[in-house]
Amino acid sequence: MTAGAPTRITALLLDIDDTLLDTRSAMRRAAARCIAQVWPEAGERAEELGVRYHADPGGFFGGYTRGELTFAAMRESRLQEVATHGGLAWEAGSFAGFEQGWPDAFRTGTRAFDDVAGLLGRARADGLLVGALTNSSTEFTTLKLDVVGLSEAFTAIATTDTLGYGKPDARAFWRACELLGSSPEQTMYVGDDLAVDAQAAVAAGLHGVWLDRRGEWAGRDDGDVGVPVVTSLDDLSWRA
Repeated sequence: MTAGAPTRITALLLDIDDTLLDTRSAMRRAAARCIAQVWPEAGERAEELGVRYHADPGGFFGGYTRGELTFAAMRESRLQEVATHGGLAWEAGSFAGFEQGWPDAFRTGTRAFDDVAGLLGRARADGLLVGALTNSSTEFTTLKLDVVGLSEAFTAIATTDTLGYGKPDARAFWRACELLGSSPEQTMYVGDDLAVDAQAAVAAGLHGVWLDRRGEWAGRDDGDVGVPVVTSLDDLSWRA
């Protein structure tokens, strides 16, 4: 399904994690590696616990995006939940050890999706302003973009720690547009989360598009999701 827009689009605002970068895979691998370093006794369970860290069953990342937790407190709470679930002894230096190993672990295997370069090239050719809005932190966003060579790809980057709130709060979209120098009604926002990205962008007055990389929409019985859906950035169109 090709996404189009009824009005002239002058700016493209993009989610980063699992939209531009395969963060899901990178986080699972990095968490497993760091857990194994901090708790060698975890053994083969480290991979399973890395998946749990990414899944965040305690919902701590949501607390961070609502401004209830700092980024560091969110990550420490996630790790504590994993350690408790795995029966691993929590010590004073457990979180510090995990964080110390994270940058190198995350860099290993982190990649941009194959359709990202083409999208950015098309946007530049059409004269669009291009920015990013992510619920991650500035520090970790910088790390991710440096790894894949996208540090200079955006006119503006808005992160939860700089805004004080994150998606799906409409203020996050409005402030990102302000930083980018665009108006919401002429800005297209693309992200991999239907509710937090695409539908929230529409509610904020932007043109939201759901990037359904894993094919979750295909075959749904509940019909229209209320936003354009693409399965690849190659299918994205902003021309009326």
